[in-house]
Amino acid sequence: MDYAFGYLNMHRVSLGVVGFNRRALRFYEKVGFKQEGIQRDGYYHDHAYHDFVMMSILEDEFRAMQQKEGIGA
Repeated sequence: MDYAFGYLNMHRVSLGVVGFNRRALRFYEKVGFKQEGIQRDGYYHDHAYHDFVMMSILEDEFRAMQQKEGIGA
């Protein structure tokens, strides 16, 4: 995210995660991503439909998290 916000000067980074991938969901929340919405049955895998979770983080949220954790600016 340093690269996205620092070098590329992005304002927002977004991603999508399959709802059954609990480990990824926990990780992204831990690093500051917030859930924006769910595409119900948006992903088909292994003969079943699953929800697709959309998440994002804004630059100011990322910077605040860095500052809170004492990580370089």
